[in-house]
Amino acid sequence: MTNNRRYNPKNTSFKRVVASVILIIAVIAGLYTLLTKNDEATNEPNVKVADVQKPTSEEPKEDLDEGTSDKQEGSVTSAVKDGITNEDVTDVIMPKNDTSAIIANAKTQVYTVYTDLQQGSGFLFNRKGDIITNAHVVKDASYVFVTNEHGQEFQGQVIGISKKTDIALIRVPGLEGKDPLVLDTTKAKVNTPVIAIGSPNNKGGTSTEGDIKSLDKNFSDEYNYSNLYEITARLEPGSSGGPLVNAQTGNVIGINSIILTDKPEIGYAIPVYSIMSLITKWADKDVDIKLDDEEDYDHKQDAYLDKKLIKDYIDGYYELFPYAIKDKNKNYYETYLLPNSSAATTAKEMIANYSSKDKEYQDLKFTFGAVHIYDDSPNISDHYATATINSTYTYKDVKTGAKGTIKQSIQYTIIIDEYGDYQFSKIDILSTNTDLPTSGSGDKKEDDKENVTTPPTDDNGKSDDEETEKEKVPVETQGTETPSDEKVEE
Repeated sequence: MTNNRRYNPKNTSFKRVVASVILIIAVIAGLYTLLTKNDEATNEPNVKVADVQKPTSEEPKEDLDEGTSDKQEGSVTSAVKDGITNEDVTDVIMPKNDTSAIIANAKTQVYTVYTDLQQGSGFLFNRKGDIITNAHVVKDASYVFVTNEHGQEFQGQVIGISKKTDIALIRVPGLEGKDPLVLDTTKAKVNTPVIAIGSPNNKGGTSTEGDIKSLDKNFSDEYNYSNLYEITARLEPGSSGGPLVNAQTGNVIGINSIILTDKPEIGYAIPVYSIMSLITKWADKDVDIKLDDEEDYDHKQDAYLDKKLIKDYIDGYYELFPYAIKDKNKNYYETYLLPNSSAATTAKEMIANYSSKDKEYQDLKFTFGAVHIYDDSPNISDHYATATINSTYTYKDVKTGAKGTIKQSIQYTIIIDEYGDYQFSKIDILSTNTDLPTSGSGDKKEDDKENVTTPPTDDNGKSDDEETEKEKVPVETQGTETPSDEKVEE
């Protein structure tokens, strides 16, 4: 539009020159914009993106302090202060190329994240109690709390959230001192097998498997998503913020973040290497955490002892225990044992017995007996449970090749530790029946239900019906995708 107050017929030539210059600048700017957009990897217009978090409320709340939020990218190779990277040495040796063992280890450091607006996932980053999640999970939340796989709730506070990158950090004082997951800051390769762990549809400890389909995928939505891993491991509402784990090493390589609504079978994860410096900067801050008073906090709930959770816990332990029988250095089963307890001592004695030089591991089966829960005390520290296991260990005599068995009735005592996690505090061998190898017994097939006896039921505790078969808990759980109408802005 012409500004009449500045119009002067005598300056028409000058005006044409100015107009030409403006036109040239506009053309250059347009070309630059076009080239820049073409530089982005496979960024399709009008792609519908769904944040894989689950809404809990439709009413927006007041904004939280967001603090520093500039996007920072780059490979980080040095050890993180108070955190664990691929350069740090850990006490527990992670299993390699064994999915069930990796999942069993990782689930104890993965949490369900709740706010007044959303439900998502997160995982422990360091020993300060810091949990990594997506920014869209905790954005605009009035409060944040997390729960572990056993139902223990912990209040937290967002200490860092980005306006550009879909990343946030929650500090949970109640988890201070707990060992975190191991993070890998190197860039993964295409076809790397991966495991996505989280709480899709509010189902904690759920895992799905797949691989990395492609690298460096870019999208623009409410956040800028750059250099994403495209994965075939299924994500669902509630998966946001959970760890993407390298199935070959057990290390975290990404943060599960979004899906495309027209291709819900494909998910996208933010690489760890691209956000490590930002997360570290937040974690290094000395923040005064202000939590709600317990009387004003309606969501506080103590952990509890539950029959199904106890059996799931024992299942996880017996997935890891055979590794130590085959190789004593593979001690990752120890995460299930209360440190410095009699359970830790007994477990090592059992391994020594099972893995003597004359025995070669063949099989370890078990069935559940009675489960008793003692939770009458008002103090959760006094709560405990006992579970009887009837195990059959089958081995081959190294010299003769004949098979032998060790049948044991074992009672595990389970307590809840300071982090709300189950731990074995005591292991009692109630009975042992050894069938020594004999000639010709190499082809004998043992039935894990034969000659198995369960000690008498103790009427002083809460007892469930005795089980004769091991209950199987599926590792993979998938839900129904909830589409989103949110569109990508170019």
